[in-house]
Amino acid sequence: MSKNNKNRHKNTGPAGKSGPGSPATGSVSLSTFRAERAMDALTPAFVQWLDDGAPGAAAAALRCLEQVKTVAGRYMDSTAAAEVTGFEPIPLAIAISDEVAATVHASGGEMAVSEMAAVENAVFVVDAVHTFVDFLSETGRWSGSAEQLAGVMDFFDTIAEEADGRGYIDVPDISEEQTLEVFSELPLIQRATALLQWIGEGRPVTGTGALRLRDIEAAAACVGVTVRGGTKRAESALPGTAASADSVPTVRSMYEVPLLAQMWAALEASELIELKSTKVVPFEDAEGFLTGGASERLEEFFTFTACFLEQAVLGFDQDQPWERPIAGLQTSILIAAATADPPLLERVLAAADFAPEAEKKTAALMTSLAVGRLEALAELGLLTIDSHFRVPPALIGCVAEVFDHDWVLADLGLGEDPDDADIEPTVAEPAALQSPVTAARPAATSTLQLKIMLKGSKPPIWRRVLVPGGMPLTQLHQAIQALFGWLDYHLHQFQTGGFRGPTYAPVSADGEDDSYGEPSSDESKVTVGELLPAVGSTMTYTYDFGDDWEHAITVEKILADDGGGQLPRCTAGRGAAPAEDSGGTWGWANIVQAVNDPGHEEHEEYREWLGLQPGERVDPKAFDVDQANGDLADLF
Repeated sequence: MSKNNKNRHKNTGPAGKSGPGSPATGSVSLSTFRAERAMDALTPAFVQWLDDGAPGAAAAALRCLEQVKTVAGRYMDSTAAAEVTGFEPIPLAIAISDEVAATVHASGGEMAVSEMAAVENAVFVVDAVHTFVDFLSETGRWSGSAEQLAGVMDFFDTIAEEADGRGYIDVPDISEEQTLEVFSELPLIQRATALLQWIGEGRPVTGTGALRLRDIEAAAACVGVTVRGGTKRAESALPGTAASADSVPTVRSMYEVPLLAQMWAALEASELIELKSTKVVPFEDAEGFLTGGASERLEEFFTFTACFLEQAVLGFDQDQPWERPIAGLQTSILIAAATADPPLLERVLAAADFAPEAEKKTAALMTSLAVGRLEALAELGLLTIDSHFRVPPALIGCVAEVFDHDWVLADLGLGEDPDDADIEPTVAEPAALQSPVTAARPAATSTLQLKIMLKGSKPPIWRRVLVPGGMPLTQLHQAIQALFGWLDYHLHQFQTGGFRGPTYAPVSADGEDDSYGEPSSDESKVTVGELLPAVGSTMTYTYDFGDDWEHAITVEKILADDGGGQLPRCTAGRGAAPAEDSGGTWGWANIVQAVNDPGHEEHEEYREWLGLQPGERVDPKAFDVDQANGDLADLF
């Protein structure tokens, strides 16, 4: 194993707790004693091999060895082996399995470890032993046969393949008929249906895509909220809350009605409605949601519900620092509520009691806000709240679809067991001591799976691409240009850390950078892996400071094995690449509408500009992954 993969071995269990490999109290077998003595002799070399200079790396190496000692002891008990530098595949697999089972039944304090913690512990056990075998192999200390080493590595590969896509949630197998019945009765689906029926063939919208004031009252009524649209705000009630007969709140925008705004965004994201320059209309295939067959309706209901959950929980304002922990708490509770061990309401409400004294009020407020938002989801049928928080079995798949991903959890700063519902602010641990969700960090030879989304594009335009961690930003720029059909006519820059974060751009031989605004660092001197060090890391690539094409880049996975083939390599995508100089996402949407609508006043002008042949249309959803890879192959 190359050094780029060593960070997986620094995962030491839930933050603030001892790793699952911590020595247990009680008697120690002779085999365990012998394993410990043999391991002690290897400790200096192992720590030096694993230590990459990151804070806490040496401590992580020692924790890893503690775990390996217990597994090696089990292995030696069952095989009467005399050394810890070579293993038979099957007995080693059994020893690892026994150790995983033991950690599941161990108490992590007063309570047994939960399902999510058990998964984390199992990952740690496997990774620790995998690390040690890699160490033996790379340093020439492996004493077994080449066939035994190949068998052991095949075992780890099999575990990794089975783990791909496995999250913390087990989705139950429920019949299509039962699932459709549950979805059909959801208040969420019924209100979305009412809103779609109200939109009908189309409704006028403003230049920003929002409903006009005179239509807000009717649209809000469709989703169960009583308000009126006006230029002055009533002070007697808040939008989105029940109003008395003589006190109806006045709102100045549909976005002041949170539920309406969330449902509107979910209808867009699930491609049930389409915003044009002056009106909103249903998508061509939106009828499937209203009148399709059983399978079609179920698919549409599932997609819309998942999009709504994403908007309601993860669609928070990134510039508001308190929103991320609130969304994190909501997410952790929802994940736990979808398991066989749902969280207690009483325990969640009491979480603030465990915060430091100076932070209790803040923690209590955040808990209250998160629970209030979950209660809003319960009103829509997405959750039940009694003594526990529970997700209805038919909806567990939606929760898993949206939240049960490493990059989602990493972006929210989650690595703890969501059953704990713990919002206690903590100081971030060194990367080497973080949980499996956040600790994976790429080196130059690792492969990153990136999702690159064109911000503001409707329908969404995105590409999924594999790139080497050591790729300089100059080459990532070239890859993005190819993936999105840009012609590199304009300036560009990369930026990390939000609006005020550092920027990276081309720098000429005389030291002058070609970026826009404040001086930028030389993009040729920094690699993708350096700026995107972990799953969930993000940065922005902006091209053409007139049209402002902003691309959100997110690390979805860090791969030890990219499966072979060219790099960079596109694996998926959606949405036709916009034309150069088409005026940004809004301008491009207007052009697509114009060229496909013979009645549009700019129909002929834009068709000529794009060079379209008679009868040729622009499909905004079209994307050809083979063509994208062909374009990449021409460059790399």
